[in-house]
Amino acid sequence: MTKFTYLALLVAVSGSFTAGEDNEVHGQGAEGTVQGPVAFLWPTDRPWSAVTDNIGPCGSSEGVSNRTNFPLSQGSVALTIADEAWNVAFSIAYTNSPTVQSQFTQQVASVAGVESGHQCYKVDDIPNTVAAGSNATIQLEYWSNIDNELGGRNQTFFACADITFVEAADFSTQVPCFNVTSSDFNLPESSSTATADTPDNTGAASDSSSNSNGKLTSGTIAGIAVGVVVASLLVIGVVAFVVFRRRNNQTPDHEYQPSGTKAMAEAASDRDLALAQGSVPTV
Repeated sequence: MTKFTYLALLVAVSGSFTAGEDNEVHGQGAEGTVQGPVAFLWPTDRPWSAVTDNIGPCGSSEGVSNRTNFPLSQGSVALTIADEAWNVAFSIAYTNSPTVQSQFTQQVASVAGVESGHQCYKVDDIPNTVAAGSNATIQLEYWSNIDNELGGRNQTFFACADITFVEAADFSTQVPCFNVTSSDFNLPESSSTATADTPDNTGAASDSSSNSNGKLTSGTIAGIAVGVVVASLLVIGVVAFVVFRRRNNQTPDHEYQPSGTKAMAEAASDRDLALAQGSVPTV
């Protein structure tokens, strides 16, 4: 299968889930038209029939018509599930065309319950006595109920997929193996707190500042770092300005000494020198 086919299957299944929410019964949608409550997504199963899907061992009116290559080891089966089911079991008959239940051997432990969606299960390694090229049939057996059948009581359903074993090294098919339930297709409910006219800006701001784990995002951390740097530069600038102003206001005292006082001091100094030399007449 291609990726486009997988996407188409997902779209089809999601559509059937939506229809299922309207209480569709057996005979409508995927369930009751192309399959029972559960069917093989891979490998390809035998044609389905509502008349025979409760009849073992294979729930089909047709025999072997198509075989799918299946690896001798690390093999998986994928299911498409249209409705809830219980006691899901996988068995293998190592014969060309099994017709009775006793020919099947359970290969995977029973699954207690499955929900609508897709599920993938790994098959235990095939016995060493089985060689590449051998034919076999994988059986799906499960319980489910149909609203308009048997008063909604549980019924046993069957489906079969015919295979040919190949060496694991020669197996190149991309198996559509994934697990998803119908609830995964539901759209999230709109918030009841947001109004139709005014966007919830508060919520947007909250989302941008933290991730889903409540941690700060890298953008928020960078913004905080820039803010800290700018604040630090402002503080340094203010401190430098204050220091500069104070230093300008604290001029040395001799710079403010009156000129007259300085002249008197110089005259007194000259007089003392003259007296010492005897050149100044006495009064």
